[in-house]
Amino acid sequence: MLRKLSWLILVVAVGIGVHFALQNIIQSGDPEKRRGPDLAKVERLEAADPIHGAKVRAGMVKYESICRLCHHRTGQGGKFTPPIAGLTAERVELMLKLYRSGTHVGPMTNLMAPWAAELTDEDIGNLAAYVETL
Repeated sequence: MLRKLSWLILVVAVGIGVHFALQNIIQSGDPEKRRGPDLAKVERLEAADPIHGAKVRAGMVKYESICRLCHHRTGQGGKFTPPIAGLTAERVELMLKLYRSGTHVGPMTNLMAPWAAELTDEDIGNLAAYVETL
């Protein structure tokens, strides 16, 4: 019980730290760090393959709402979070499903599992399609 409480406190503390670090980035005035996703790239994908493009756009919307906080706009990660840019869609999908199932994957499992628990299979597929484009 004490161990679980310790992990919960750690997760909350890291979350608060990430929040304040993000606030610092947002207020730093660095336009590169404040830029949004590459909409032109998404539009090109939609024009070339409307079905895949729709998945990528849906994944982009989900990424911007939950993943960008830690993995940043380009998926390069941060001081305490790993990069995800360059991963294949299959790898992203596998990892998110493992996190969602509660499987211990590595040191970030306790941070990722609550986020992944909220994702549907469709969300995971869309996120994987988007992350592959980063």
